[in-house]
Amino acid sequence: MKPIAKNVALALSFFISLSFFPIINTAVTNPLLTETCQKVKNKDLCTSSLGAEHATQDAKDVAALALIAINVASNHGVNASVYIKKQLLDGKILEPTTEQNFEDCSENFDDAMQELDDALAATLSRDFKQVKIELESAIDDADTCISVLNQKAGKDKELYEKTNHFRQLVSNAYDIANILAPK
Repeated sequence: MKPIAKNVALALSFFISLSFFPIINTAVTNPLLTETCQKVKNKDLCTSSLGAEHATQDAKDVAALALIAINVASNHGVNASVYIKKQLLDGKILEPTTEQNFEDCSENFDDAMQELDDALAATLSRDFKQVKIELESAIDDADTCISVLNQKAGKDKELYEKTNHFRQLVSNAYDIANILAPK
C-alpha cells in the first residue's frame, strides 16, 4: 500500500508543480496574420509586432490588421518623438549639429504622426488608396530623418535605430494597405 501512496503523492506533486508554470504560447496565431505577414517585406517584424497585439487575435479581415499595424507604428513614432523632445529639453548641451539633427527629426516625426492619424481615419472610412498616400508620406518623413542623421556629424545611434524601426513598421502597414488597394 505504501508504493501506491508514494505514486499518488508523486503524481499529485507533479500536477501541482505544473500549475505554477505559465502556459507557454497557448495563444493560437490568427491564420490571417500569418497569411498577411507573408506578403510584406519585413515578414518577421510584421509577425512579431502584430502578433504581440491582443487585438490581432480577433482580426477578421486585412483592414483590421491594417488598423493594428498603423497603430503599432504610431505607438513607436510617439516613443521616438518623446525621445527626441527629451533630448532637446534635457538641459544637456548638445553639439550644434546634433541639436539641429534632433530638431529636423522632430519636425519629421510631427508630420509623420499626423499622417498616421490621417491613415487611421482613412482606414476606418475604407479609403485604402488614401491610406497608402498617408503611409508613403510617413515613410518619406522617416527617410528624411534617416538621411539627415546619415549626412551630418552628430549622428545619434539611438535616434537612428528608433527611426529605422519606425520606418520598417510604417512600411509593413503600407504593404498591408497595398493588399487592400493594389496599385
